[in-house]
Amino acid sequence: MADEFNTTLDFIDNIVVKGDPFAEPANEYYALLCLRAGLDLLYSQAVKCDKMALEQLDPRKRYTIYGNDPRLTGIPVLPLTCFFHWYSVSACQYVRTVGAIAYLQDSSCPKPDEYVDSVIPEVRAYRDKVGAHYAWTMNPKRDNEAERLASIIPQVAFSTDTFQVQVFTVSKVSGGRKSTSKAMQPWSITEIHERLRKRYWPR
Repeated sequence: MADEFNTTLDFIDNIVVKGDPFAEPANEYYALLCLRAGLDLLYSQAVKCDKMALEQLDPRKRYTIYGNDPRLTGIPVLPLTCFFHWYSVSACQYVRTVGAIAYLQDSSCPKPDEYVDSVIPEVRAYRDKVGAHYAWTMNPKRDNEAERLASIIPQVAFSTDTFQVQVFTVSKVSGGRKSTSKAMQPWSITEIHERLRKRYWPR
């Protein structure tokens, strides 16, 4: 958000740049505008899915529904799964770009990846193990066995009042070694986007 002298990119960590780079956006600032437009679109689609589910469920009850449950008939779970993939990649790109701008201005700021981990760690884990590429398809030394399995099983579940991913922790014993996917924490497009809105686009 720009005033006469500067633009705030992050209202929580107070990342500010001089002038109004969005007036004639180029390079990283044009990229931020593109990413925000995509994130807003994916958020609007996720909200529609949440509303559809809430209209079909008993409002007096709390739910965790996973898989091909008939109570979610008519909800486009297959594209919603892709919405989570796309959102995780674009959200990490947006946050990393803001972090890079801050770091280039002041090298005492967190490095871009560290900044992403401080803002959306659960989305970063999903992006790295599911959204950008399934851990199951990667070098087995990169991720543990439970994470590899968790990456490829159906992810989307409806919990409480929103669709989420990484709702369940997977445990696996292989070759006498036990591993879990506890590094992959639950998150919702709806909730994450509203969190990002407060940080980056509060007005």
